Amino acid sequence: MRKGKKPVRYKLTPGELELLELLWTEGNANLGKTVQWFQQRGRNLAPTTLHTRLNRLVEKKLIRRIAENPAVYEATISRNDVSGRYFELFEELCGHNFSPLIAQLAEKRNFTAVEVEYLERILAAQKQNEVRK
Repeated sequence: MRKGKKPVRYKLTPGELELLELLWTEGNANLGKTVQWFQQRGRNLAPTTLHTRLNRLVEKKLIRRIAENPAVYEATISRNDVSGRYFELFEELCGHNFSPLIAQLAEKRNFTAVEVEYLERILAAQKQNEVRK
């Protein structure tokens, strides 16, 4: 992002976020793969519903068609592009203090050993940076 340029704010519905999650985790997808992905998660959404959502994301330029017959879609934005918007929202909701949010997440969700190790590395690096100041 260029200096002085405001970050883009994405307004996404939960359904649109789910479709982006599919494209981020599974790669490019056609409608058939999309229907199957939702069915595997216990969500039996009509193909017409998913097709409409995909087309809305294309109109918003958040995904694009890279093939036709069948149409294949790919994300044009990354998870990090979208998460920045939510970071600002969480920051406002938490009054710029993330400790209670992180504590609540840790209490309500069992982090995997890999997740705990990742969080510990981040915290250790931040602690080291504080010592250097």
